[in-house]
Amino acid sequence: MHIHNQSTQPSLSVDDFVTIRQLTTSNPAFTEGGIRALIFRAERNGFNRCIRRIGRKILISKSAFSRWIEDQNGEVR
Repeated sequence: MHIHNQSTQPSLSVDDFVTIRQLTTSNPAFTEGGIRALIFRAERNGFNRCIRRIGRKILISKSAFSRWIEDQNGEVR
């Protein structure tokens, strides 16, 4: 299990987190399967900074997701 240093993580509001389905409903450019693939490879692609796991539930930070997308500009993975 990877533990993040709290000083490097910005404080996020509970309202910032959505489920995979909520994220894809509000952002139709992304599919549930595509987001699940990103989550599966989260340690390699840096997507782990966007997700929080509570038991089996996976929540995605909308603000971290937006930053992650910006960081992908021009990168090939």
